[in-house]
Amino acid sequence: MQMIKRLLLLLVIFCMCIITIINADVGPKPSLEVTVMNAPNSLYYLDLLIDYSDDHLYQFIEENEIENKDMYNTLKSYNIDGWHPALVTGTKVPLNGKLTGIKEGEYTKHYFSYVGVPDKFKIIIVDSDNEIIVSENVLERKSFNTKVYFDCDTRLIKEKSYILSTFMQLLPTCLLTLLIEGIILVFFGFSLKLNWKPFLIINIITQVLLTAIVGISMYAYGIMLALLAFFAFEWVIVIGEAILFSKYLKQHSKKRRVFYAITANIASMLAGLMIALYINL
Repeated sequence: MQMIKRLLLLLVIFCMCIITIINADVGPKPSLEVTVMNAPNSLYYLDLLIDYSDDHLYQFIEENEIENKDMYNTLKSYNIDGWHPALVTGTKVPLNGKLTGIKEGEYTKHYFSYVGVPDKFKIIIVDSDNEIIVSENVLERKSFNTKVYFDCDTRLIKEKSYILSTFMQLLPTCLLTLLIEGIILVFFGFSLKLNWKPFLIINIITQVLLTAIVGISMYAYGIMLALLAFFAFEWVIVIGEAILFSKYLKQHSKKRRVFYAITANIASMLAGLMIALYINL
């Protein structure tokens, strides 16, 4: 009877998660954070420059919401060697972002997200005097969640260390997984004291492998393959952990151990997806 109550409660939780996802979107989304150094002292607009064209582009900026129409028109009319502003003129797939940034200390940060974040781009800034600053270099993104620095004086874009960015993605993901799957472990009647070693080792290994595979896919082939790699390897993890936990967990039957592994992985995956949605919507 106690087991049935637990299963019903888990079913309710999963249904709530699934409803949230259906009403929003699915999957982790790439992101880009631009930190502007030596930015103009007055109002300025920043956009990403892309070099592809398409007949059906998604538009993101409503002209009636623009504070400075002259700056907006200057930005919109920019097109040199095929490079044109992403937010202002549109992208092939949806891109979230704003022309204005958020002041943080001596720097200003701009955030872009969703599947329209380009694999390669330049940066353009238009200030209140309608002067244009364009990056000298083209940056090709290497990490799924990219952080770059743009210096208005040197006009160079520099990407934050790829290894450091990958590690920073691993840490919160791993902690979230350990928290959720640890709670479910206890919920299934397993003792953390007796099972902490296989629980930690198996989860850390699978999270490191997942981060490495997604990171390598992003580095070598770009966003779309990284997304496919994420979903494909998540199911490999479900199967792998079911096998390992059935062997190395103590207490209860192998059937319960396998059911725990499947439940815990689905729960942590759904939680990760909802966090990604919350950040990117």
